[in-house]
Amino acid sequence: MGPWDLAGRKPSQVIDMLRGLGLDACNLALAYHGGRMLLPTSPRGLVHELHPGAIYFTRDKTRFPGPLQPEMAPEACLTGPFLEACREREFPVYAWTVVCHNDRLGALAPIENVFGERYNYALCPANPAVRDYAAALCGAVASLPGIAGIDLEAAGYMGYEHAGLHDKRGLPLPAAVVFLLSVCMCSYCSALMGGAAGEIRREAVSAIRRFLAGEADHAVPPHPALLEARRIAQRELLLAIRTSTAGVPVNLRLSCDPMFAGGKSTLQWQDLRGLADTATVTFFGTTRERMAAELRNLPPPAARPLPVWGGYVFHGPDCGDPEDVAGRLALLETSELAGGLFYSFSLAATWHFEWLRRALAGASKE
Repeated sequence: MGPWDLAGRKPSQVIDMLRGLGLDACNLALAYHGGRMLLPTSPRGLVHELHPGAIYFTRDKTRFPGPLQPEMAPEACLTGPFLEACREREFPVYAWTVVCHNDRLGALAPIENVFGERYNYALCPANPAVRDYAAALCGAVASLPGIAGIDLEAAGYMGYEHAGLHDKRGLPLPAAVVFLLSVCMCSYCSALMGGAAGEIRREAVSAIRRFLAGEADHAVPPHPALLEARRIAQRELLLAIRTSTAGVPVNLRLSCDPMFAGGKSTLQWQDLRGLADTATVTFFGTTRERMAAELRNLPPPAARPLPVWGGYVFHGPDCGDPEDVAGRLALLETSELAGGLFYSFSLAATWHFEWLRRALAGASKE
């Protein structure tokens, strides 16, 4: 949920509602990107435009000495009273912190594709200024009274696919082309690729051009130096964050697909030791069958270096009925995960909350 969900509601009302659903904690967005939201149950109104790339807590300017300076959203004033109420009622709050997806700061240190074009909603994790910003941001969040842990979103490479822009295209793009359009060739990423950078750029440009020319043979496997560069950049970013958080537990949104580009890290399991306390695999915009297949690909519990959570959207467009909500919850339970996370509070209608309540109530009886 976001601080915008607190507007017009008393903190105690929100806590009672969450507990009434069967939830024992919440993730509250404290750094988030812009967007337009339809809020079916909000007292503030139906359609709400979020502040572009903002923080939702009181900023201490001395914590951000670098060029990337966060801006406070108007709802930042709602966070403190809610955290205080949650502390008093022993209801844990985890700080949902979006790192590299920032549509206000992105232009200052952006992803730069193989054609030299910038994605101004995406901070490049290989950029030292981005690492410094991420460390400062997460350090500031960790210092807030009442934060039980930090939930990191977009602590990695954003890519070409992005729902925040008025996106237009005249043809569907296969996954291989989307990945190539998501490759960052900024000076910092190119340096990490070393002597392979030129070859990686040429191969990507050629493959994209072949696809656009209608050639069937356009796919190229990702170059090992590219994957290694992305791994190094993400690992250094996470290390900077971990160093700044003063022992506050860190959860990392994780993708098991090394070619993923978006709100999840693509670090490998062995990279996470000592850098995160837990990981979360999320299933957005996917069918229950696809979710089951991805869960089967997780390593067995004994081979996981840390506890793994699973998360899904409990309403449309992902879930169309209460059976789907309950069925996805059952998949998480049979996968021997540490627990479940349910997204997104803001967008749910009244009946969606009832679907979730029934699913959690049924699971507690088993």
